[in-house]
Amino acid sequence: MTRNRLTAFLIQMFCAAALIVTPLVTSAQSLFSTAITVNDTIITNYELDQRARFLTLLRAPGDPAIEARKGLIDDRLRLSATRAAGITPTPEEVQVGMEEFAARANLTAEQFVQAIEQAGVARETFRDFVAAGLAWRTYVQGRFGPRAQVTEAEVDRTLAQSAT
Repeated sequence: MTRNRLTAFLIQMFCAAALIVTPLVTSAQSLFSTAITVNDTIITNYELDQRARFLTLLRAPGDPAIEARKGLIDDRLRLSATRAAGITPTPEEVQVGMEEFAARANLTAEQFVQAIEQAGVARETFRDFVAAGLAWRTYVQGRFGPRAQVTEAEVDRTLAQSAT
């Protein structure tokens, strides 16, 4: 009888453990599962959550969840175009971009990262956000910069018009 009780107890413990662990595994799988596919790249639920948290910290306008979704889709499309053009920011360029971004809040990049990590946003989320912006800026400047050359005569003409 003791052996049957022990067996029954072990089965109950195993079932209880399975009930506790299953939601944790399911949650982890869904967190890193594909939420959106853009061309041949994916956006995970984790990335959506991280971007929404980041936008909330920045006090960006709009619904953070909606803006995160739109922003990450735009990033994937832009990164596809920049990669096709052979544009990929170096780690050093990304670090400089992170420093510039953090400086807007009168912080170093490391101080900024520490602040966002305390709020649950990973360093990589910030890095990826900056890298996508840098790549796109480089692409747009290379593609349209030469067309946007303003001559001194155009500046003088505009100043003269605004003075009248």
